[in-house]
Amino acid sequence: MNLLAVLRAELLKLRGTLALWMCLIAPGLVVAMTVLQIAFRFSKPVDIEPHDAWMMLARAIESLWAFLMLPLFLTLEAALLAAVEHGNQQWKHLFALPVPRYRQLTAKWLVLTALLIAASLLMPLLIALGGGVLMLLKPGFGLAGSPPMAELYWPILKTVAAALFMLSIQLFVALNWRSFTAAVATGMGATVAGFLIGQSARFGPYYPWALPLQIFGGDGRNAPWAMSLGLAGGLLVAVFGIWHLSRREYPE
Repeated sequence: MNLLAVLRAELLKLRGTLALWMCLIAPGLVVAMTVLQIAFRFSKPVDIEPHDAWMMLARAIESLWAFLMLPLFLTLEAALLAAVEHGNQQWKHLFALPVPRYRQLTAKWLVLTALLIAASLLMPLLIALGGGVLMLLKPGFGLAGSPPMAELYWPILKTVAAALFMLSIQLFVALNWRSFTAAVATGMGATVAGFLIGQSARFGPYYPWALPLQIFGGDGRNAPWAMSLGLAGGLLVAVFGIWHLSRREYPE
């Protein structure tokens, strides 16, 4: 069985879970909360150009996504992906198949990455939809015309690269321990710690859960570092995790 066949099998396993729906629900919640906040907060017309209004809206939504919802999204998705095997104690059966273990584990990492990319690709479309709602509710906010889609996509795609470090750690934790609670608690604890560490100029640029937010800090100066560390750290942890889990009969 080649890698594509294993990937198809992994996607079929997710059909009965919330994992696929969360790709829409998680970014949708961020957009909805930001639109509601702006609708109730701004009572006077804002004197800015439509392009600047679109970018203000996008930055508010994408920063909230990178800071809060993205870490929680990956926490839940990784836990759901692992629970498919842990819940039914399928590891022995899975590793007994005539498929290399590393290939099965690689497929899980690729599926989680694909879920992250899917949610990220939906985000600018939802921002455009939220902007349309704001045009009706708050015409004084300054939104008009079509959104600058290329400028909406570029920052959010950068966060994908920056988030790979966090993604790989979270998936390793979820696969290595059977407890759904342990995986979720790890992600939530790391996210809460990121509230403080992410604000530190000394430690924030090195903390995996704060790297996506670095894309929006320092007028973009931190983005190359965050993307590089996210990619390098994510690949290193992924390789280690696949090697470690491949040597075990099944995660305990």
